[in-house]
Amino acid sequence: MKNWFQFLWLTSLAFRSYAVPRTTSLTKSYIITNYTVNLVKTVHTILLTCNAKDSQIIARQLIYWNHFVKIYDITNNFTLKAISEQDRSHAKTAIILNCECKTTQNLIFEASQFRYFNKTYQWLLWDFHNNNCFSHLQQSGLNYLGPNAQIVFLKYEEPHYLLWWDVHSKGRHLKANLEMHLVAKGTYINETLQFVSKNDINDIRGIRYRGDFEGLKLRGATVIDQDNITDNDQIEQILSRSSKDPGVSAFTKYHYELVNILRHRLNFTVEFRNARGWAGHLDNSSYRLGFLGIMQRNEADIGASAAYPRLNRFAEFDSLHQGWKFHTAFLFLYTPDLHAQSKKGNFLAPFEKHVWLGSLIILNMVGLVWIVEEHVKSYLSKITTSNVEIFKRIGGRFIIPLNIFAAICQQDPVPSGASSRVITLTSFLFSLVMYNYYTSSVVGGLLSTTDKGPSTVDEVISSPLRLSFEDIGYYKVKFRENKAPSIVKLLNKKVLPPRDPHDLPVYTNLESAIPYLKKGGYAFHCEEVDAYPELAKILTDTEICDLRAVSGLLGSALMDWIVHKNSQYTEIFRHIVTQAQEVGLIQRLLRQRRPKKPPCQNLYTVYPVNLSGTLSAFVLLAGSIIISSKILLLEIALKRYSNRLRD
Repeated sequence: MKNWFQFLWLTSLAFRSYAVPRTTSLTKSYIITNYTVNLVKTVHTILLTCNAKDSQIIARQLIYWNHFVKIYDITNNFTLKAISEQDRSHAKTAIILNCECKTTQNLIFEASQFRYFNKTYQWLLWDFHNNNCFSHLQQSGLNYLGPNAQIVFLKYEEPHYLLWWDVHSKGRHLKANLEMHLVAKGTYINETLQFVSKNDINDIRGIRYRGDFEGLKLRGATVIDQDNITDNDQIEQILSRSSKDPGVSAFTKYHYELVNILRHRLNFTVEFRNARGWAGHLDNSSYRLGFLGIMQRNEADIGASAAYPRLNRFAEFDSLHQGWKFHTAFLFLYTPDLHAQSKKGNFLAPFEKHVWLGSLIILNMVGLVWIVEEHVKSYLSKITTSNVEIFKRIGGRFIIPLNIFAAICQQDPVPSGASSRVITLTSFLFSLVMYNYYTSSVVGGLLSTTDKGPSTVDEVISSPLRLSFEDIGYYKVKFRENKAPSIVKLLNKKVLPPRDPHDLPVYTNLESAIPYLKKGGYAFHCEEVDAYPELAKILTDTEICDLRAVSGLLGSALMDWIVHKNSQYTEIFRHIVTQAQEVGLIQRLLRQRRPKKPPCQNLYTVYPVNLSGTLSAFVLLAGSIIISSKILLLEIALKRYSNRLRD
């Protein structure tokens, strides 16, 4: 109300001195100053005028109210591109345009072409003598004039009326009509200004007046990767189903539900256009294909799908909402052969290779020290060297590795001499510590069930699992355009090799893949939220506990619900989505559309140890048998040679 009292005072002051029909420059300056200062409340103003006297008086009044004013003469082939970047960089700027100028029609068309009719620019179109402003706004080709337009049309009507009209449209590119709402109407009689009606301009520009599209048909786009899906009724039928459909991502159906919230709240309809994929370029050119291409070229007003957030896309699209987290994974059932393949059940797995190698080096050094100690002891005792004694000492030296092995196995060798006993005790303590670490790792691995099987994409690629992918566009685009080493390895080992016609195809749908997953030995890559409800219907309690998910092939991120950059619907759509989020509709949709993994009901599962898991132990045993056999043969030969010497 305070603003309107200021408005009444300023305008009354103008009309006490000058009658409206005279419309002197001073009268105009009071009216325009009032609009800028009290109605739209900006501090930056751009004057587009062809009358130097009017512009000087108006600018002087605005400067008096501490406004920054920039005057542009639009008489000589002026274009809006001539407005400096500095003048266009403010968050809120008033643009005052004199419709009596000859170039006004071209400037209004240019303002639509370069998207100046938005929340940033508060337009005042004034004409005290003719009715040019409204006719200019109705010219053909004026496509960008929508619900975000901030335009006030100021006109004089005979015999003594002054009217401020707020002008907008629900979409001129859709042949929607211009809508005018009266902000204020005043009359001048006997040198007195009286307001017949007045309204709050912020209320008129709000959702109350602009939130009913009256059944207007907007252009929509979505992604359904199926053949011969072109009819709008087909698209609506597929997207409205709550169950999984081939070639339709889970986030597409979620964003279709958001479109439903918008069209029910704003009262519009949608004519959908189907794209088979999301992204891509035509023959390595900059021409975008798929859903992103449609939205970038402004061929759709709203999309029933979303885009992966990338830095290079922020300059091309506006984001309405980020709610759906895109997350995909390889789904497979754990089997014991995967346990061995991932080295979780390997006999040598508790220690890494360098630990085993370091242990062997240390034990060899201990054996070498022991042998040197025996040599020194023999030298100090000055034992006479006969052939028999030599062979005894040789046999004693062969006993040293056995004593070390006995100490490692926590047996009780009884060497002679204090130094030998210290070596034996040290070896025993070393083996005790290592044995503790080894057994704790084994027991911990047996008690842990969540880590069994491949846990990374590289391990999945190296595993014996046969891989398959959901038959949907983004996998094919990724395999075609991404040349990362892991992707190349995946293609060479799992995707490109030929398959049996009766085997699971590389690209298939979830319904066809589930029987193979249940059989084991297969992994299917898809959105987890699509697979969990279907798997819960088929898998047993034990199989649910064996279900594993390995993510990392496709990045996980919040998907952007996008419209064209600087779309005329960005602000109003964001407003409705924010309201839906505040009342809990978005959270309810996410709970419905993002089911969790079925819980494991079994406390534990006993997995049998297979031959591949114990292969290293059998190799060690076989090696030990071979070595012991050779030692036995050597002992037999030494015994025979000793007997010959004795004879």
